[in-house]
Amino acid sequence: MKQFTLSFLLFFIFIFSSREINAQSVGGTTSGAATYCTTINSGFVTVAGYVGTILNWQSSTDGGITWNPISNITANQTYFNLPQTTCYQAVVQNGLFAPDTSTAVCITVYPASVGGTISGGGTFCAGSGPGTLTLSGYNGNILYWQSSTDGGATWTTIANITPTENYLNITTNTLYWAIVQNGPSCPTDTSAQVSFIIDPATVAGSVSGAASVCSSGNSGTLTLSGYTGTILGWSLSTTSGASWTPISNTTATQSYLNLTTTTWYHAIVQSGSCGADSTADVIITVSPPSVAGTITGGGIFCGTPATGTLTLTGNTGSVLGWASSTTSGASWIPIVNTTTTENYTALLSTTWYTAVVQSGGCPADTANVEIVNVAPPTVAGTISSSATVCSGTNLDSLILSGSVGSVLGWISSTDGGLTWLPIVDTTTTLIYNGLTTTTWYAAIVQSGACSIDTATYVVITVFPPYTVFAGNDTSIYEGQTLVLNGTGTGIPIWTPASTLNNAGVFSPSATPTSTTTYVLSVTDINGCVNTNAIIVTVIPLVFNGMVSNLFTPNGDGINDNWYIEGILNFPDNEVFVYNIYGNEVYTKKSYTNDWQGKYNGSELPDGTYYYVIRFDNSSRIVKGSIDILRK
Repeated sequence: MKQFTLSFLLFFIFIFSSREINAQSVGGTTSGAATYCTTINSGFVTVAGYVGTILNWQSSTDGGITWNPISNITANQTYFNLPQTTCYQAVVQNGLFAPDTSTAVCITVYPASVGGTISGGGTFCAGSGPGTLTLSGYNGNILYWQSSTDGGATWTTIANITPTENYLNITTNTLYWAIVQNGPSCPTDTSAQVSFIIDPATVAGSVSGAASVCSSGNSGTLTLSGYTGTILGWSLSTTSGASWTPISNTTATQSYLNLTTTTWYHAIVQSGSCGADSTADVIITVSPPSVAGTITGGGIFCGTPATGTLTLTGNTGSVLGWASSTTSGASWIPIVNTTTTENYTALLSTTWYTAVVQSGGCPADTANVEIVNVAPPTVAGTISSSATVCSGTNLDSLILSGSVGSVLGWISSTDGGLTWLPIVDTTTTLIYNGLTTTTWYAAIVQSGACSIDTATYVVITVFPPYTVFAGNDTSIYEGQTLVLNGTGTGIPIWTPASTLNNAGVFSPSATPTSTTTYVLSVTDINGCVNTNAIIVTVIPLVFNGMVSNLFTPNGDGINDNWYIEGILNFPDNEVFVYNIYGNEVYTKKSYTNDWQGKYNGSELPDGTYYYVIRFDNSSRIVKGSIDILRK
């Protein structure tokens, strides 16, 4: 017991003595603060100026709120690849005094800047928006945003440090990114680019080719121009656009053929992601074929001016105008009138009217010609003049004068006007020729549509002919003379006179050297000449006719008989035919061109034969060969 008390006393004395000798604990000052922009780092911190013994080090990753001990009693504390900002301090104790900590020093660690990614880009139509771009996955502070419209060659800074960027009405391809920095001195990083692919706004364009066509046959092409985008197709409507039928056609032209009803067309265009748009409608107006219709209202006006109204009915289409003609249609004068009625007032001459009608794009049609007949009263006029003429030897003209109107024709009568025959002659002069009977003539005249009038007839009196007879035709032999025994009343004259002994008597002697026609002309008491003729055939004394050397008696009616020219003038002839052996195969007295190559009723064989012709009153003999050819 005494021993324990003594030891305790000694210990107490020692402690008390030490406090008197040692100073209070001083943590000192820590140095070595550093900043890193990466988690790859190393170094150390050092404590100095401390009083006491370093018990250990401490670290804190929450800015000194909480500390974690580190088993290290040296004045240096190393670090390596710190992942985050870490503060260090040393714990120092001097003797029995309370421990003290050194000043804290921090190793600031900024992980590398990470630009992150942006969402919200894509393909858009020009002018789209509004919208928002959002930056995510970044590390650090957003310094600003940037945009580029030239593919990243140049960038425009946007003063925005938030992770969202609003956009509105982008009209061109644009790139965006954000600039991020983690820590004040760390290198910046850019986010991944986000792109805006901008499709130009859809422009439907315009369609040309509107037309007015005819339902009887049509064709044409519509053309789309001035559009921006892709042609999705065309559509047509026959209900004025109330409903549409799609057409599978993605080209800029659309054809049509033989439309029967008015049709609307438009094209549908879309530019990329932009909305589709359709062109203004273009109309192919289809009209039924033009029908001119019928004009009525003309009339007949004789001796008075014409006034009235023409009316066109039954037409299909619009009246383009009217036309009139005072030349029976040889030339026309246009009338500016597009209504279906046309008034005429106080016309003094006959006028033709017509109208031209057109239905849409169809060919125009012309209406019937309606005539307004205006004419002065008909005056038949006077024919000059009556006459007395010889029968059969008359020729003269009847002339109509003083007439008003057109000559419709002439008429004649040979029974004193009891019956009349028409004469197709519309001139004012009528020629008569060779009349043998007294004939009455008159002309029929009409002025326009006025009543027909007939001129007073004239009479062409025809003297009846006296009978003249030159005699019956006869024949004489060459060198003979005969007496012509003509009869008649009046003064005779014969022609030709060269072979007559006296041409001025009814019975002259004639000595013709060849066949001659003698004409007896007798001038009667009226001065008229009456004629008659006689033919005197002169038979030559010597035969000189041609003898055929080939005939074809095959029954076809052509060259079936052996022909001797002029043999009928020599009835005293006798012919003989022999074969090549000299045998007689045919003989006839007074031959008349009737042999058909037969002997005793049988046909002779084809081949060559020989003939002899004799004449009773002549020593002349004609010889030659003849071929029979039936095949």
